[in-house]
Amino acid sequence: MGKYHVINSTTNECVNVVMWSGDTNEWQPPAGHYCVEHYGDGGIGWIYNSGGVGIGSTVGDTTYKWRPPFETSPNIIGNLFPT
Repeated sequence: MGKYHVINSTTNECVNVVMWSGDTNEWQPPAGHYCVEHYGDGGIGWIYNSGGVGIGSTVGDTTYKWRPPFETSPNIIGNLFPT
């Protein structure tokens, strides 16, 4: 039993993380989705790029395997969670 990201085939966004054996006779992702094994990287809302390597920090950078759905700079985080 392993942990898998459920990826939307159109947007490449991770929409869920599930525990699964990988056996499609037991379960399979919903139509329009596919799964990739979770190795402690990415997460719900993150964008998956099968041709990339590592984890990015910038929305538009497509060289990474995972990138955030929005910019994660301190200024934006501060605007999301004001004190």
